[in-house]
Amino acid sequence: MEYGDEIVQRVRELAPVLTERARAAEDARRLSDETIADLAGTGLFSMLVPKRFGGAELGFEDMAAACREVGAECASTGWLSVIYTLHNWMVALFPEQAQAEVWERRPYALIPCVLAPTGTAEPVDGGYRVTGRWSWGSGVMHAGHVMVMTLVTVDDTIEPRLFLLPREEVTVHDVWQTSGMRGTGSNDIEIADVFVPGHRSVPLAELTEGRSPGSHVHPAALYRIPLVPVFALTGAAPVLGVAEGVLARFADRMRDRVMAYTGQRQRDLIGSQVRLAAATADLSAARLLLEDALREVCRSAAEGRGLEMRERARARMVAAHVAGTARRVVNELCSAAGAGAQFTDSPFQRAQRDVNTICGHVIFDPDASYALYGKAELGIDLGPLAMV
Repeated sequence: MEYGDEIVQRVRELAPVLTERARAAEDARRLSDETIADLAGTGLFSMLVPKRFGGAELGFEDMAAACREVGAECASTGWLSVIYTLHNWMVALFPEQAQAEVWERRPYALIPCVLAPTGTAEPVDGGYRVTGRWSWGSGVMHAGHVMVMTLVTVDDTIEPRLFLLPREEVTVHDVWQTSGMRGTGSNDIEIADVFVPGHRSVPLAELTEGRSPGSHVHPAALYRIPLVPVFALTGAAPVLGVAEGVLARFADRMRDRVMAYTGQRQRDLIGSQVRLAAATADLSAARLLLEDALREVCRSAAEGRGLEMRERARARMVAAHVAGTARRVVNELCSAAGAGAQFTDSPFQRAQRDVNTICGHVIFDPDASYALYGKAELGIDLGPLAMV
């Protein structure tokens, strides 16, 4: 068995534990320390870390498969699995000194990253002074470091830059009171005029174009892949996993459920049989589409060619389509599962709230994502602010 498959299998074996802890994570508005330790023990968080720093240096396809498995049991846990694993890959895109600082004691770190540039940074001798407040800091409750995007004004031009800071240099505001994805603990991050050395900063343009400082440090093609396509595609993996988990539970529920008033078994109703089959087909197609898109992104890097704008826009389109398909299937199956599925101890209603919340993420906006691909396919300029 390949090591990537072994990690996926370890994650799959955690499924009963993750299911059992889902309600507690929602109530606590964060994952438990035990869950973080269990996931780290599978090797998931270090999958994308360079071998020279003790990681496995595997690919995004194995990572996405593992995070789908997690998402099937708990959407919040699945989302943070992507966050912590992908952001270790992002650390590998920083200058080597920053990487050594983060991975000094172990081959993975727990790092939230907010890409919305709601802060500013002023160039000073040796680095920058960073100030701002960022929402949606998923994973900050267990973080050792944080990454935030700011706008930097240099010679009358504004440049978005990503900064990496130790957790103790930021303030976390407890604001995460939501209907869904409650277990992610996605609280606000505030930084008040903190000095960040230059080696812990990377221009966004270098990340989106696959030419970051880390791409020159590590020879593996993994570290030359543009940021946005893999951010979108891997983010869609646990969302798809949520729907796959709901489908499995719906099938189990159908087998024994007796309909009120008529006394018929749901398994004997043609409408329920059709819903089960249609959902199976939709999610199977979504999985194949996601796997194909990830394979193409990785192949382009392995072949030494950059992703064209159309290919990058396709990744956004696929991610939005997969997430939208998952959302539709979850809502349809939860509706067909009956009113009993809405009790607070039911995993159906939690999955429904979670998937509706996570699909509000800007990266999954179907209108914007489809329009990006349509423009790229037709040769229309996407503009300087397009997130591709």
